[in-house]
Amino acid sequence: MKRATYILSFCFWLSLLNCQLSAAQDVQRFAERQIIGTARYVGMGGAMTAIGGDPSAVIDNPAGLGLYRRSEIALTIDETIDRTQQVGSEDTYQRARFAAPHVSAIWAWGNPSKQRGMIYNNFMFSVNRLANFNRDVVVSGRGMGMAETICQKTNGLAEEYLYDKPWDDIEIGWLSILGYEGYLIDPHVDSLASNLFDKYAWIPAIDFTDGTLSVSESGTYDQYTLSWASNISNQWYIGMSLNIPTLSYTKHVSHRETDRINSAELKSMYHLSGLGVSGSIGLIYRPIQALRIGASFETPTMMSLSMQTEGDMYSTLAPEDILTPESGIISTEMVTPLRTSVSVAGQLGSIGLLALQYDYAHAVEMEDVHTLRIGAEVQACRGFFLNAGYVYESSFLNEDPVWQLAYNDIRTDMDYRYTISSQYASAGLGYRSDMVVAQVAYQYRWQTLHQYATEMQMTAMDVHADTHRIVATLAWRF
Repeated sequence: MKRATYILSFCFWLSLLNCQLSAAQDVQRFAERQIIGTARYVGMGGAMTAIGGDPSAVIDNPAGLGLYRRSEIALTIDETIDRTQQVGSEDTYQRARFAAPHVSAIWAWGNPSKQRGMIYNNFMFSVNRLANFNRDVVVSGRGMGMAETICQKTNGLAEEYLYDKPWDDIEIGWLSILGYEGYLIDPHVDSLASNLFDKYAWIPAIDFTDGTLSVSESGTYDQYTLSWASNISNQWYIGMSLNIPTLSYTKHVSHRETDRINSAELKSMYHLSGLGVSGSIGLIYRPIQALRIGASFETPTMMSLSMQTEGDMYSTLAPEDILTPESGIISTEMVTPLRTSVSVAGQLGSIGLLALQYDYAHAVEMEDVHTLRIGAEVQACRGFFLNAGYVYESSFLNEDPVWQLAYNDIRTDMDYRYTISSQYASAGLGYRSDMVVAQVAYQYRWQTLHQYATEMQMTAMDVHADTHRIVATLAWRF
């Protein structure tokens, strides 16, 4: 009977989660495209929508595949170091990761002697990392509001509904149960109140003053891509891609608050995995030899997700730790923004090239994101080249939006964080021949983050975050 009740509960929670996972912080986290890929792509700041001729550039604009005249197999490895520091603190938290963010195979088929019509029809299969979620954030402050937030979620609920840890009651959120069993909240019954919400109110049982929030995130957002492109008269390049993204994200949160005598700590685990699909089309036009104009469009990604969550409350006021049951696997959905990109690239004689690119992303009920990319490449000597890039990306969100869990949510992670802006600077060195491509690049990313411990915390804790990435690519052409 209890198993049946859980199943019914999860069916109800599913309808809630469909709304929650489209909320601001979740969409922003999974919709952000980081500049990850081959060393040339990273070194030029990803400003390659009009340039093409690189497997990572094909992810942004499939028409870039049409510039290939040889088949190619490419592998990229990188070492990433993510660091965070609360503004005003001397403590820095660091996470390092080694990965192979890109592998691709390109088949170039055509007749190079032709001058008109379809000269090449090329195909590519690639696996490309779009985002890396590995990050540790630790912040501290006053008035984080753990007990106040739990009170807000519990208001309107009579105390008798919280007896005996009613985890299987779909009308009771797990935060309310943890707060009640941890003696963090007290009932305050007003018999004269005009409505139920006011009658069954809750107040903090303890006035916490100082708090510390520790958030540890891990996971990746990868994409499997099958692309086709055609070279038409060495002037027009058209292409399309079928994209299958996969998501794996885990967040561990420790929220600890204290006063002079007592303390409480809430530990939460939140895991999300998913599979999606999207499509993209692109065009590159070369009116003259020294000029390329590129444009691309990518549909919103429809993702099917599975979620698990757990919570653990420790309180000096309670006789024992309170653990939530395992949530099981709950299915839901999420839609990421549509994306468009336009770019222009100019050949600077035999010296090199310069590219400018503008990206636009649109998500429902969020701010449009505007991204500016600048990339340059210079030929140092025969076969060797240097490149550099800069990227500025705005945020999907307004200043200090509010993140709220539903009153009967099974999630217990109350924290939320928003990226205000992201900037990248990069440089690279490479060698190209008819048979081999070898490249290395360095990228530095810096961000300003607003971190909140709970929705009741009125003032954000500012965090500086930066990323150092070393990238190496080796490709064989045949």
